[in-house]
Amino acid sequence: MTTIKRIVSDIDGTLVDDQGQLLPATIKGVQAAVAQGAQMVLASARSPKGMFGIAQQLGINSMMIAYNGALTATTDVNDQLTVYEQCAIQPPLAQAVQSLIAQKWPAASINIYTNNDWLVAANGPWEQQEAAGIGYQPRVTDLAVWLKRTPTPVHKIMIMADPDVIQAIEQRLMSDEFEQLAVYRSKDTYLEIVAAGVTKAAALIKLLQDDQVTPAEAIAFGDNFNDVAMLQTVGVGIAMANAPQAVKNAANTVTTDNNHDGIQATLARYFS
Repeated sequence: MTTIKRIVSDIDGTLVDDQGQLLPATIKGVQAAVAQGAQMVLASARSPKGMFGIAQQLGINSMMIAYNGALTATTDVNDQLTVYEQCAIQPPLAQAVQSLIAQKWPAASINIYTNNDWLVAANGPWEQQEAAGIGYQPRVTDLAVWLKRTPTPVHKIMIMADPDVIQAIEQRLMSDEFEQLAVYRSKDTYLEIVAAGVTKAAALIKLLQDDQVTPAEAIAFGDNFNDVAMLQTVGVGIAMANAPQAVKNAANTVTTDNNHDGIQATLARYFS
């Protein structure tokens, strides 16, 4: 059996349960694998700051593939970021997206993610819903003014709105003027926007190359469509039972859903 050197995992719907908590068995399984020399990589749509609490609970220093691959970095308790790779949205495009949505769909929540910062125009119900899930509050600012300066890279833009609004915005952003963006729904009410070409898989391939680890020496866990290429990149891709059937079909194997001990059971096969 190939020695596994990297364990890569999505977070929401995969590493944590439906309440957003790590199962004790998952913590135990990850710690046992790390004790035997494997390194854990967290890969998520979240910011590094939004992943740090998970890494702390696991008791690990994790490399983080953040914003679905737009930023590969480590962070610490003081939010000090060490950037390894990044692919940001071009400032004029970010400005165009913000201006379009603010004017045409003013009820939509526009969220700018840059390094460890989460910027919003107002802290309303949508923002509070998101804050409850990731464990920290956004910073309220004039987004148009900030984007004119763009003092730090725009790694991701997320729009939160009712499903019909999200669908309308998604269709509008499919036009040629936004062809340098990748746009997809992570929920019916969430639209994620990153630079074209940004994926967890692309970021992982670069990270493995830099670390001189072959894809065969990595395993990955995921539950959604944005995990498919990542699952197919590594030696063994494991889908969660709660994943859509197309994701399960793309994986090498399927474990339990995220509310049970499937991650620990899988890791135990490689780290006994």
